[in-house]
Amino acid sequence: MAVDASGPPSGPFSPPGGRVAAHPMGQSALAFERAPVGLAVVDGRGLLQIANLRFCALTGRSLKAMRGRPIAEPLPVALADEASSAWHTLELDDPSGVARELLVIVQPLDDGKSRLLTLVALDEAMAGDALTGLASAWLFRDRLVHAMERADRLDQGLALLVIELDGHVALPGRVGPAVARGLERQVSRRIEQTFRGEDSVARLGWARWGVLIEHPVSPQSLQVAAQRFLEAMDAPFDAADRPLLLTTSIGIARYPEDGEDDEELMARAAEALSRAGKAGPGRHDFFDVRLRRHLEEQEAFRRQLLEALLAPGKHFHIVYQPQVDPLGGTCQGLEALVRWQHPRRGLLHPRDFLPEAAAMGQLIRLDRWVLERVILQHRQWREEGSPLASLGVSVNIDVAMLEQSVFDSRPLDHFLRQQGEDLSWLSLEIEGAGLAARGEAHAHLLKRLGPLGVRLVADELGCDPLDLFQLSALPVGRAKVSRRLVSGLGRRPNADRTLVALASCLAALGVQAVVVGVETQAQLEVVRGLDFAAMQGNLFSPPLGVAELATWHAAQA
Repeated sequence: MAVDASGPPSGPFSPPGGRVAAHPMGQSALAFERAPVGLAVVDGRGLLQIANLRFCALTGRSLKAMRGRPIAEPLPVALADEASSAWHTLELDDPSGVARELLVIVQPLDDGKSRLLTLVALDEAMAGDALTGLASAWLFRDRLVHAMERADRLDQGLALLVIELDGHVALPGRVGPAVARGLERQVSRRIEQTFRGEDSVARLGWARWGVLIEHPVSPQSLQVAAQRFLEAMDAPFDAADRPLLLTTSIGIARYPEDGEDDEELMARAAEALSRAGKAGPGRHDFFDVRLRRHLEEQEAFRRQLLEALLAPGKHFHIVYQPQVDPLGGTCQGLEALVRWQHPRRGLLHPRDFLPEAAAMGQLIRLDRWVLERVILQHRQWREEGSPLASLGVSVNIDVAMLEQSVFDSRPLDHFLRQQGEDLSWLSLEIEGAGLAARGEAHAHLLKRLGPLGVRLVADELGCDPLDLFQLSALPVGRAKVSRRLVSGLGRRPNADRTLVALASCLAALGVQAVVVGVETQAQLEVVRGLDFAAMQGNLFSPPLGVAELATWHAAQA
């Protein structure tokens, strides 16, 4: 088949009447012939039937010389179905005799026998985009295929983001082709500056870009990345010395959840992009609609949590759970626990909102409020002459509270000293692994807590790795056994023996141990046989409000 660039095609695809623009078949033939990549069709016997000009140029042979001949003569490729899964590299001498590397992919056609061969020069495929300097679409596709193979090998995921300039079809008419190209270069620079250096960025076509993000990826991190770029688009662009505001839409697809190969993943990202564009300018969307809805709900939950944290007294309250003696069952102390009265979900426990508060960087703010409320409550008990004032109270705080550069520039010891109280009744519970890892760096602060009377408790021991040697070097007088370990007593292999070993280690270090999460009589029997200073759990009392606690304590006395 041969085509005159100035006239209609001639050959097996020539339409009746000869005018290309008048017949879809002729348009298809012209697209096949003028494609910038080499294209050829091979029948079920492996004989070449048709090829375009680029295929002939890359193989150095004319269609007349190749037609009806085995494809293996000009091109040593395999035609099996498995060859269609990815691009393959091969070396071939060009017409001048110089060896040239080519990329080839073999794909089955609908008849089940014929094959479509696509041939690309490797040096051209690997070249960067001329307009923006970004990777080419061919290089991006190659990176995507290899990233999928890597993800499979390492049992990880990846994500594909397709970004498109909103209103790009009309943009050249509004500002002129030259200015439109300049704007595209500016958008490309913002994409490069916003995403991570290890993310692959490419120009996929006019006003469209692709971003490949490899491990670690999560729906939340992808949401943050997309929003960060959409915010980066807020600043005006330079359109021939006048400012111009532009927006983009983003479609996101994840591998392997949304597609099993590069073609499917690209299609899914494009579908998500289309939905985002229809929703309005400057939007992003995931291919998985359920995931998008979940993230929207999570974003709304975070907004509500932030509003509550800015006025904690209106939304949070403190409850107290007793800690009892293992033998006599008398109350030895209390743990203060925070609850959030959510406007729609009702009363929420810390596990329901503390991880989100930590992710938002607001956990220290909440911990400070809890400490203030507990100190205020203890002062009230003392002024009323309540017997509850004689009990020690533990408050769980995040290890980040030990940092010197907190949000209000008040180190923990300064904050506690400013409360103007005798704090010999107060214990601060800090997650044990974090305390052991970061305690040495904050040794001076931990020592300054001693003169205030504040005691340290290592929390959540028994399930996560812990350096007991490092922990023993810190001023820790008590430790709390994780409720996860207690819940496994009698149900999980080695849980009982792990608890016995942990109790022995803590006793050898001179650290008093408190076991939490005792919910059943069977768990109580195991715990009673060990050397624990106190027990805590719903078997003895659930967390109680102040009035309920006073009634419970009076009944116990």
